Amino acid sequence: MRTNSGDVYSVLFIAMFLRRGLLLSLLVAVYLSSAAGEAQLEFPQPEGYVNDFANVIDADAKKRLEALCKEVNEKTHGQIAVVTIGSPEGTPIGDYARLMFNNWGIGYKDDNRGMLILLAITDHMYYISVGRGFEPLFPNDRVAVIGSEMVPLLRQRHYSKAALLSAGKIAGIIADERGVTLTTLKAGSTVR
Repeated sequence: MRTNSGDVYSVLFIAMFLRRGLLLSLLVAVYLSSAAGEAQLEFPQPEGYVNDFANVIDADAKKRLEALCKEVNEKTHGQIAVVTIGSPEGTPIGDYARLMFNNWGIGYKDDNRGMLILLAITDHMYYISVGRGFEPLFPNDRVAVIGSEMVPLLRQRHYSKAALLSAGKIAGIIADERGVTLTTLKAGSTVR
C-alpha cells in the first residue's frame, strides 16, 4: 500500500503534537505538585532575630545574638535572622530556608538586605540564605567559607558558638561594607 507523503507528515505532526502535549502536561503536574508541597509548609511566627525552635542555643548566646542582629539592623539597614529547627521534614534544606526567608520577609523590601542562618539539628545540616541585596557582598564562596568555619563547632554540638561565629562573621562583613563599628563585636562579645 502506498501512502501520500502528506499523510506521513500529518502522522508525524500529530505524534509530535501529542508528545509536546504530554510533556507540557507532565511539566504542569510537576509544577503544581511542587507548589502544593511548598504551600503546605507552615512556619512558626518569628519572635525576634533569634528563633531557637530546637532549643539548643543557651540564654547568654541568644541575648548576645539578639543584640548583635539588632545593632546590625539599626546601623546598616541589614537584617540577620538565626533559626534552629529539628528538621526541614523532608524538604531540601535550601528550599526550606528560601521559603522561610520569603515567608518571614527577612530584609527590607526596598533593598532586600537580609541573611538567614538556619541550623537543622536532627538532620545535621545548615544553610545560609542570602537576600538579593546582599548577593554582591556575600557571593557563594564567601558564604561557603563562613559555613565551613561553623562545621567543627556543629560536629561538637556547640550550636551556640556556631551561631555566634557565623552571625559575627556576617555582621562584621556588613559593618565593614557600611563603614560602621558594631559595639557588640568589640571586646569578645561574640566569637569572630
